[in-house]
Amino acid sequence: MPVTPSPLSLIEDADAETVAGGTQDTVDDSLSILSRVSYPDPLGRRDLLIPSNEPAKPAYEAWELVKGEDTIVPTTWKTICGIRIGVEWKSLGNGFTEINPQSGYDQEELANLHLDAIREHEARSSKNKKSYAQDLANRVFGLEADVYDRIQLLVDDKTKATNSTPYRRREWRIVMLKEGEFRMTELLPERRKRFFHRQAPAVRRLFIILRGEEVKTSKEDEGWQQFGRHTNPWCRVDMQETRTARRDHRDYFERIGQKFGARRGSISRNEMNVRVTN
Repeated sequence: MPVTPSPLSLIEDADAETVAGGTQDTVDDSLSILSRVSYPDPLGRRDLLIPSNEPAKPAYEAWELVKGEDTIVPTTWKTICGIRIGVEWKSLGNGFTEINPQSGYDQEELANLHLDAIREHEARSSKNKKSYAQDLANRVFGLEADVYDRIQLLVDDKTKATNSTPYRRREWRIVMLKEGEFRMTELLPERRKRFFHRQAPAVRRLFIILRGEEVKTSKEDEGWQQFGRHTNPWCRVDMQETRTARRDHRDYFERIGQKFGARRGSISRNEMNVRVTN
């Protein structure tokens, strides 16, 4: 009977094939990476790439979040005895929140903008002033829920995209947040205060600088091992024990079969001797 290979042997065979084909895979990966570096996209833009000989160098990225509020328009008048006493308002639901990369900055420029923001904060003298990092954290936390969520998703996406290797751990953090207003003219419009509040701009703009940097490296030659919700770290142990138990079970029944076969053979010989004698 053909012997069905065990799952463990399949894993070992797959490992052997992986080692045998490792050279070709490495060449293909190198060609893919070199092609990505050498050739820009159809618009002539190239990806931001850290030099391979400076793996621990931080990376800066500029992003812009633009938020437009819903337009509120009057619908009907509230009246009592024919006298107008108020207006019912309706939201058109045309608000939006967009976040887009700003590629018009080089790495040194973004790093300098970060340092300038720290210096400006420290220059504002106050006895009980907070550190720049704490002030930034408070301002980010105080953003509207939808704006905060969009920025959080951006940071999460960047963290996932830059942690595909099992050898290095990288994190992304907001290092600068500057609030402004979307401009269509050289100067901003003059606004008057209404009931102790200045009229809010129709479209807000947030300029954000992210910094990604290496925070940990693996000390193992093979890097960190992956795991998931349903993975079993003791898979090889369990499969080895199961294979051993099955082998012992098969050997046991083979020995039983051999004993019964030998006994049946002796009985048959005795019967033949009896017949010959008669």
